[in-house]
Amino acid sequence: MASLCFVLMPFGVKTDGNKKEIDFNKVYDSFIKKAIERAGLSPVRADEEKGGGFIHKPMYERLLYCEFAVADLSFANANVFYELGIRHAVKPFTTVSIFEANTKLPFDVAPLRALPYSFEAGEIVDCEQKIRALSDIIRINLDAQQAQADSPICEMIPAYIFPELDTLKAKADSFKEIINETNNTKQKIQMLVKQWKRWDMKEKGSAGEEQVSCGKEKNKLSEQLKAIEKEAGNGLKYNYDLVYALMSAYKATNAFSEVAGMIQPLVKRERKGDIYLHQQLALALNKTKQRDEAEQILNDIIGKYGPDPETNGLLGAVYKGLMDDNTGDDLLAAAYRNKSIEAYLDGFDADPRDFYPGVNALTLLFFENADDPRFKKYFPLVTYSVERQLETNKNNYWVQATALELAALQMNEARSKQFLAAALTCNPAKWEKETTAGNLKKIYAKAALLQGEEKTAWLMDCIEKLI
Repeated sequence: MASLCFVLMPFGVKTDGNKKEIDFNKVYDSFIKKAIERAGLSPVRADEEKGGGFIHKPMYERLLYCEFAVADLSFANANVFYELGIRHAVKPFTTVSIFEANTKLPFDVAPLRALPYSFEAGEIVDCEQKIRALSDIIRINLDAQQAQADSPICEMIPAYIFPELDTLKAKADSFKEIINETNNTKQKIQMLVKQWKRWDMKEKGSAGEEQVSCGKEKNKLSEQLKAIEKEAGNGLKYNYDLVYALMSAYKATNAFSEVAGMIQPLVKRERKGDIYLHQQLALALNKTKQRDEAEQILNDIIGKYGPDPETNGLLGAVYKGLMDDNTGDDLLAAAYRNKSIEAYLDGFDADPRDFYPGVNALTLLFFENADDPRFKKYFPLVTYSVERQLETNKNNYWVQATALELAALQMNEARSKQFLAAALTCNPAKWEKETTAGNLKKIYAKAALLQGEEKTAWLMDCIEKLI
């Protein structure tokens, strides 16, 4: 069983607050992961633990039990620094630090020996050479005879006695088995989702008995996902990797009731402080039309922590759902539409780098009144945000789908079709395509009134390709 190497780093696309942006998922996949594997270790990354900065039991286990660690100090991420401090307090060796060359390291860590790398134009510069360099450093430090102390505590306070972690060896070995078992289960989950998507595509193009047969096969796969959750039982309390893998799979297979059923017990007890899981519960409740509960969860988060793009975006979606629920009541539908617009705009204003709430606000403003001054104010701001993401995050469905919506708002047929094709190549989940189709339907409804159905028929063609 290969030794484990824990990777401490940010995830997703992050910025230094100026013009520098780094796609840390790409840094991990193209550079760090390959270097660790070349050194003969098994990489472990907590990139799915989006708990609002709340450090969890598995994080402490990884910091203590993993034989090696690589810490990416780029952009001075607070979570990474906290985790690095814990690691340095318990391990004199086996922690390598790296950083993007444009990062100005804080004073306290500037003296650390660290390997710089450059991220330019969406790529690691001289990537193969950097992989070799990091791999060589890891190999050297795995050799007890050659290893150099990397903890500043070890260097500055020679009398400091590090904890005797050998007493935890049995726990560490058990932890390693859990990690490997979880990885195998995650691979099985991913395989089930791929099979479900294949049957779903086949079902769309079939009819009669063949369509019924496809539906039965999808149900069998969905039951296998539920069986995995049931088998995990109480173990899900602290196996966050498995929770997120199952949640992603349920969402991909449109099983939002299962998402809510799995998360609700966790956020009531073990995961009370996990904002991300509360947000995902609200998403699932909204998808299953339990909108009052979803609204309460999201308003509680905003009341405690203030507006942010994710929470306000989800709240806007709840109000948009209530608007659709009340289509027959013009007065009530308009009231919910206004609440949705306000929620979305508050989210976008909280961080204009996140285009999601902004484009949803634009769609509803266009539907309500294309001459609304807020539409003219926010359109260029959202467009700029999306254009930046298109440069570094082209394979993200929501980036391409948002570019599609913006092109549709401008009635630009050619660019709409271009971004539609790009979005579909991102292999989106069914619910993601349905969400985009719902937004485009609102744009189409208004555009058809203004320009006529004949001139906007191309937009309906785009919608039909998503449903």
